[in-house]
Amino acid sequence: MAEETRAIGKLIHIAQVSFEKKGKHWLYLRQLEPLKYVWFVVEEDKEQESGIWGATSEEAIFEGITHWRKFQFTSLNCGFRYTLPERDEIGTPALFHQMAASYATMNGIYFESELGCNCIVQNAPLLSRQLWDALRQKGRL
Repeated sequence: MAEETRAIGKLIHIAQVSFEKKGKHWLYLRQLEPLKYVWFVVEEDKEQESGIWGATSEEAIFEGITHWRKFQFTSLNCGFRYTLPERDEIGTPALFHQMAASYATMNGIYFESELGCNCIVQNAPLLSRQLWDALRQKGRL
């Protein structure tokens, strides 16, 4: 199963929707190619490609919000990302993969290649950290 998931692509972010007859489902945003981020619907621990995608993670999240608006699309709160060495005071909402990179290190500091600097994620809720731990144990990151 772990090799199959790696072939799907890197897990970037997670959201949740509530379908009328099926209830709540997780959505995984995965990077399949350098300019292709696709949402997958998780049903019974299996990922099904949704066809909703974007060229960047931001565009894909916007497309997800637009497409699943009627189904209460909710992005997973993964804490706030701060840039280092001069830490910005407000921070920006972190994506799941940024939270995972930060919490996987001893001191929380990781290198963010998109920004070209070190960052740290703080204040990630317990649910996000538990989900990260469960996915890591299953080899689904």
